[in-house]
Amino acid sequence: MRTIRHFRTLFYYDGPQVFEARDADGRHYVVVLVDSDSIGGERYLVTGVVPERLGLFRSGGLDLRSLLVESDREERYVATADAGLDQPLLLEKLTDPIEYGGLLPDSGFLFPDNV
Repeated sequence: MRTIRHFRTLFYYDGPQVFEARDADGRHYVVVLVDSDSIGGERYLVTGVVPERLGLFRSGGLDLRSLLVESDREERYVATADAGLDQPLLLEKLTDPIEYGGLLPDSGFLFPDNV
C-alpha cells in the first residue's frame, strides 16, 4: 500500500484544510480535508500532482478544484488521519470519479496568499 507524509500546509483553518504531501519516491500530492468527525478522525481527498501545476496553484494561477480535477496524474485516493499528520497517511484508491462523490471544493478557491 502507498503512504504519503505531510510536507507543507497550504491552508489552515482549525487545522490543515489543504496541504502538500509526498510519498517515499518524492512524488507530489495535494490533500484536501473533506470530512472531520467528533472523535478527531479526518478524511482527505488526495490527488497526485506534478510540481509545475502545484506551483501554478500556489502562485494563484489555478484554483483548487481545477488542480484536483485536471491533474496530469490520474492518482486519486482517500486517506484518513486517525493518528495525526505527523504519521504516514495510508492511501485508499478512489474508484468513483471525484466529480460525483461530493468530495470536490467549490470553484474559485485560490491559494490564500493570492486572493
